[in-house]
Amino acid sequence: MTEPAQSKIRGSCLCAAVSYEVRGSFEKLFLCSCDQCRQITGSAFASNLFVGTDGFEWLSGTEQIVRYQVPGRDISKSFCRVCGSGVPWTNGDGTKMIVPAGSLSEPAQVVERLRIFVSEQPEWAFDLEHVPTHAKFPKTAGS
Repeated sequence: MTEPAQSKIRGSCLCAAVSYEVRGSFEKLFLCSCDQCRQITGSAFASNLFVGTDGFEWLSGTEQIVRYQVPGRDISKSFCRVCGSGVPWTNGDGTKMIVPAGSLSEPAQVVERLRIFVSEQPEWAFDLEHVPTHAKFPKTAGS
């Protein structure tokens, strides 16, 4: 069973210098734990959504986008030159936009979710369902 199509969703970088809109639904969500995605995001995994380029439109700030291509690899990262936030980029053959899930202004509906490169995931990133949760930053955490 698939989720209903989402009509429009917007996203931006943290400072809002770069913004975009996606029409339709996202095809996939990849939670990637490969070494490069962990380095690019500074996290346990990258959360990237995929949508066809025909369903994607830049609204503002394309002149603020910087793209870093990992030498010798089909891996890249686009980010806002003002705030450093990850922003969407085009895949290698130009048919899909790869959208950092955290850059969306609201939750996305996704047809298929996949965790990939779990063999490279650090041990501390497994069994997260057993880690205590908090609705907000706990008062004792920073002390």
